[in-house]
Amino acid sequence: MASPITAQAIPTKATLITTYRHLMKAGLFAVQYSNPARFQIRDKLRDAFRYTPVEHYNPRRIQNTIDFLYTAGRYKGLEHKIVKNLCFVHYHDRTRKRKRLLGKTLGIEDITHNAYLENLGLLNQSMDLDLR
Repeated sequence: MASPITAQAIPTKATLITTYRHLMKAGLFAVQYSNPARFQIRDKLRDAFRYTPVEHYNPRRIQNTIDFLYTAGRYKGLEHKIVKNLCFVHYHDRTRKRKRLLGKTLGIEDITHNAYLENLGLLNQSMDLDLR
């Protein structure tokens, strides 16, 4: 499903709001509005739009991400499993951060999380996506 996202050097506030809404709608469709996952999608999008500089805005990557999320919602294939695992890791990342504050972390958790982030980066690079 194509959306009317235009290519600009630095996006306007209206473009960012439209992009946020398209990504939210596609993300909710991808997780099929399930109760815990929709909050993970919301949190991820909020963090991305609050803390990522505007200069990193890439309309092509965003459009590819929207298409990926709609595909994840339409079919129970690899895309759906990827989105499901992204939400799962984000959900359990909070407890991992809480354990780190209490000093109860295992070294293996940090190693596996770094490998996860590296694999996610390679997926984003190879498919020209912007998943987090």
